[in-house]
Parts: sequence; structure tokens; C-alpha cells
Amino acid sequence: MNRFQTFLTTLLVAGFLAGCDSFVEDIGTPIDTISDDQLNDASQIPFLINGVLTRFASTYDQAALLSDGLSDAFFFDQRVPNATFPTYQQIDIGQIDLDNNSVDAFYGDIGELRLFADTLLTRMDNIEGGDQALRDRAMYTAYFYGGVARYFFAVYVGLNPTEGGGVINAGPFIPANQMFAQALERLNKALDFVEAGSYEARLTNATIARIHLYQGNFAQARTFAEKGLQAGDDPFVALYSEQASNLWYVQAGVGRTQWVADFRFKQYVDENPQEAARVKIEVIIGNDDPPTTFYRQARYPERATPLPFITWQENELILAEVDLRDGNAAGALGRVNAVRASHGIDPMAAVDLDALIVERDKELFTQGARVIDERRFGRWHLGGGTWQYLPITERERNANPNIN
Repeated sequence: MNRFQTFLTTLLVAGFLAGCDSFVEDIGTPIDTISDDQLNDASQIPFLINGVLTRFASTYDQAALLSDGLSDAFFFDQRVPNATFPTYQQIDIGQIDLDNNSVDAFYGDIGELRLFADTLLTRMDNIEGGDQALRDRAMYTAYFYGGVARYFFAVYVGLNPTEGGGVINAGPFIPANQMFAQALERLNKALDFVEAGSYEARLTNATIARIHLYQGNFAQARTFAEKGLQAGDDPFVALYSEQASNLWYVQAGVGRTQWVADFRFKQYVDENPQEAARVKIEVIIGNDDPPTTFYRQARYPERATPLPFITWQENELILAEVDLRDGNAAGALGRVNAVRASHGIDPMAAVDLDALIVERDKELFTQGARVIDERRFGRWHLGGGTWQYLPITERERNANPNIN
């Protein structure tokens, strides 16, 4: 299996839907539809896989952008040129209406990612034949991304301001701990379809380790992180294109700037210019008088710039955190300095949990981790009663009697 997802720019949603049942008489069958039965064929496996990968990419950039906006890493300010979305302002202050359409779009995409992955799994039971390597890739894709979708529900979505979790198939609310359990079940199953020790196995183990870390299962986090991504491994990324752009470029970058980085990121670079290698920011001048100098992310300068989902550096920081919690400060320091060295940054002399949190803040800049760290380290930056998750939307609540 390739290390990077193939990101198609064509609309793949139709791949999971049946074609229209009837058309006006004398009009030929449309060329852009496909019947459900036609998809239950081995020749369609690559198409079905790409549908899942496409939806992952369009979901993850929303997850990273909106959750970083909800956290203290980015903020919305109308003094920034082209910052106009009231839905973003709601997210920034944690006062989010249930009909917030930015959240609604994200919530719908998580649901589709989960549906596409689970549907691929079901289809594989009905598809006969096909190359075994391709079938294994399809099964891995279904289980891995089915797990990732459930992980997204657990860490980014909530029924209430402080209660994370989501809903599947209009069922009852599934709290975060149960959603994590479902994610882990699928990710562990994904390992059955890749070679032990392969890149895909290391990727999956690192993702499992991340979930255990977030749950506070530190021994399990170590077990899986030790089999996770290693120094020199390529980052696992979501891919974009000119037609299907990275949302960081579109809404928090050169394309349009509605979110800007907290001023501490400029301070990081001012204190140590070497940090510019990983904290990539650039100036944008406000439209106020006198103008305020803001800083937007410069990590995604093109529409098609990939967005890292997990890296070997994050895996090392997972192990460093576990080392610290086990009282092994020397081991943690070695891991942190290995991460710093990968960016050409000088080593630290010592590290504790507070310093590690700062290292995670820099290393995982724009990757949607900060809101999770704020919650798990008890460092929420907004007042009581504010949303610490993106809410399950009004559309879901109105349609689902199980959560009303």
C-alpha cells in the first residue's frame, strides 16, 4: 500500500449511492451515475478505496482548522482583512450555535467518512475475486479509516460543552470513551491486513498509541508507540489539489485569512529563530487604524500543500510524555531533542511536563492537537460553560429522536 493517499478531485460520493431508479422515457442512461450492483465488482475496488481517502482529506482539514480555532492556538478577528464569517467567531469564543453551518459541514463529513469506510467493509463481503493484495488494501482502508472517523467523533465533537462523543446511524449518543473503544477495535483489526513492521503497520500503531495517550492509558501508549513511526519515516498526510484545496490555505492562509495564529507563536520564533523551521508564520497587516500586525500560518502556502495527520516526531513526543510520567526524564529529554534536531533546532538542557506541552504546541502547530491537549492537561483558556468540543449539530438533533 502506498504511504500517501491518492486524492481524487472528482466527486466520489456517487460511489456509495445507487443510481436513479427511473428517468423520463426516451432519455438515455446518464453517463455520470453507476448502479449499486455495478459497484459490487472487483474492478471497482480502487474506486471505492479512493472514495474513502477523498473524504478523509476533506474531513481532516476541517477538523484541524476548526479545532485549532476553538483552542488557544488560532483566533478570529475582524480587523484581519477578509475575516467575515460569524460562524468562525462563534467557534473562537466557544459560544457555538447548534445551527453553525461551519460545524454542520464538518459534522456531515465525519459521518460520511465513517459511512464510506464501513460501506467499503460491507461491500468487500459481496465482492468476489480480485487480486489478494488489492483486497487486503481495501480491508485495511475500511478498518483504518473507520477507526479514524470514530476517533474524530471522540476528540472533536460533543453532545454538551464538556462531553465528547458522537452518533452513528441516527442511534443514541456514544460517549468519547466508547467511541475511542470502537476506534481502537477497528485500528487493531486493520493490522491484520498489513505486513508486521511495514510502514502501514507503524502508522497504525502510532495512531493507536495516540488514542491511548489521550485516554490516559500510558502503558498501552508506550506498547504501541514503540512499534509506531520511526525517525526517517515519511509523515502520513492528507493530500489536496488545485480543485480540492487544503482548508488552511483557503481560510487561514494566502488564499484567505480568517484565522490568525496566537501571538505566542511569534514569541517562540523571536526567542529562538531556529523555531521558524516548524512554527511557520508570516505577517498580515490588519485593516484597523493604526494597523495591527497579525501572524498567519505559512505552513500551507499552496492549495495542494499536504496536511500531516501523524508523524514520527509526534510518536517520539508520545514516548517522551510516557517517559516523564514514568519518572524517566533523561529518556524523555533524548526523545525531545531528537525531534528538535530533525528541524535543526538546538537541544534543550532539561525537560519536564510543562516544557513538553510547549514542545507539542510547536511541533503539532496546525494539526488539530491543541484543543485536545488543553482539555487533558486542564488548561482550558475560555470561561465556564463554553464549548470545548464542536457541538453535534441541530440537523442531527432534529432528525435523531435518540438524542432529543
